[in-house]
Amino acid sequence: MILTSILSWAIVTLSSSFMRPSPDYEAPLDNQLLMGALVQTSETDRYWVKVQAEDYTGWVTDLGLKVVSDQEKDAYLAAPKWICVAEYARIREEPSEGSAPMCDFIMGNLVRQTGNARDGWVQVLLPDGRTGWVLKHQVMDFRAWAESRSGVSGDNAFCAREITSLACSFMGTPYMWGGNTIKHFDCSGLVKLCYFMNGLLLPRNASQQIRCGTPVKDGEWQPGDLLFFGGKKPLRVTHVAIYLGDGKIVHSSHMVRVNTLADYGREVVGAARIIGNADCGKGVTSILESPYYFKQ
Repeated sequence: MILTSILSWAIVTLSSSFMRPSPDYEAPLDNQLLMGALVQTSETDRYWVKVQAEDYTGWVTDLGLKVVSDQEKDAYLAAPKWICVAEYARIREEPSEGSAPMCDFIMGNLVRQTGNARDGWVQVLLPDGRTGWVLKHQVMDFRAWAESRSGVSGDNAFCAREITSLACSFMGTPYMWGGNTIKHFDCSGLVKLCYFMNGLLLPRNASQQIRCGTPVKDGEWQPGDLLFFGGKKPLRVTHVAIYLGDGKIVHSSHMVRVNTLADYGREVVGAARIIGNADCGKGVTSILESPYYFKQ
């Protein structure tokens, strides 16, 4: 698939850029975009820019974007990049813990490689054009990382363990509507990041996620499946959780937490199996096959 558009392109420059439904700080938070994500821009309003991400449209501030040409977009997609695999990190001016920080750097952020390294640090090129340094153990080569993710490994049991383990590692992270990064999650944001870090792209909202993968009947759920809550007649999805097995779920509800289904007390209105359904027309795309992350 090749991306072509009369729209402009931009790269997200902040560790997490807030996306809103209208160009106003008083508008609710709908989503967060990670540093290094490629977006299309369509219109502006003062210092606000309307952008289309791989699965969502909204408004962000212009200070969180670097506008690029079609040629620069193609070069960016083809360029070697690092992905942050640490929960939290800092990009610094020099390769030293005592050097001044330039910006925060969180799980899933992308920066270009420069080829320079020194004393356990690697130099990075930020989307806004600045260079800085990050500890080598906090990043991985993006393509090698994407190729190694459990979501494309073919080992479904291993992928389920990786996704559920990652979700549980966020225990206690506070809930925030529109939260889609390690800093704060809503229910579908937790799901999206856990699958993203295992190489799979899902739509942003629970009402979209229920249409992905293959439906799973009650009582046939497996670890890693998504369970949806809301109303059945008509179907209305208001919440999503990741099934852990043995009647337990991990989800973002007030905070990221584990509950038994009995304790949670809400009826499951649907379930979807995402694992094993990448790149086969069921709403699940591997990062390797996404034109927003790699030149196809």
